[in-house]
Amino acid sequence: MRYAQIFRYVLTLNETEYQERWLKPYAEAIAQVPGLIRKTWMADFDTGTFASVYIWEDKASMDAFMASPAIAKVGSEPFLKELEITAIPVHEGASVITRG
Repeated sequence: MRYAQIFRYVLTLNETEYQERWLKPYAEAIAQVPGLIRKTWMADFDTGTFASVYIWEDKASMDAFMASPAIAKVGSEPFLKELEITAIPVHEGASVITRG
């Protein structure tokens, strides 16, 4: 069963810093995580509000990622604030209808 995670957070970075300190160090590494189907990045630089949606092949893959040293490093970034994470199973029947 696929799982989804929604990460909502505040970053105290401008657009240039976002590229250098957030995307460059993490995007390629996240793309290689076993079991990750896709991650969508969202950014509102005007408010400093950001979010990400992860879709996982299964809960075990998601749990392994959350227990990894890489996610601990992300969580320790001083410019990352107010992190909220929601994890929930994907409803496959409804998702098929909406190309999810």
